[in-house]
Formats: sequence, C-alpha cells, structure tokens
Amino acid sequence: MEFKCSSCGACCLVAGGKFGLRNRGDGGCSFLNNKNQCSIYEFRPNICRVDKMYNIRKKNNEHNLSKKQYYIKNTMACHKLIDFLKLDKSYKIPIKEYNK
Repeated sequence: MEFKCSSCGACCLVAGGKFGLRNRGDGGCSFLNNKNQCSIYEFRPNICRVDKMYNIRKKNNEHNLSKKQYYIKNTMACHKLIDFLKLDKSYKIPIKEYNK
C-alpha cells in the first residue's frame, strides 16, 4: 500500500518556515516551484515523505495506527488544507481508494 498524493501542493503552500523548511516569503516552502512542484522531490526531507514519517513515528511509539489508518488520517488532513487554501476539489483523494 502506498500513500496516494494528488500533487496539489497544499502541504508545500503552508510548510515554509516549519519543520526546518525554508519560507519563500508567503508561507510556502521555498522548494515549491512556479509549476507547483517540488524542486528537490528526490531529495526532499523526511517530513515531506508520508511513508518515511509513518515508520519513524511508529518506531518512536508516537502512534499505534496501521499504515492504512495513518494514510487515511493524512489524506483527511490534505482535504482540510485543500479546503482552507480553496484549491480545486478534484485534488481530494477519495478515502475509499484505500479500501481497494
């Protein structure tokens, strides 16, 4: 199972200055380019990798969620950011996608 990402950039648009990421001046991560893509995707930090953070937090006993539950929780957070930023609703990954 993999985390399903629509590449909407919502998380990047609010991550600047948080988690050790640089702020480009508007609250967005400085690595988000003008095409709404991560310019360092292959080398992005762990905080930007849902799979990696699941394993780190599980190892540190920060949650007792299954991978599926963790992905659903993160997807629901994505939905909230999409709404907050007034992005196109088509970016929302249906939760039922994790039941396939």
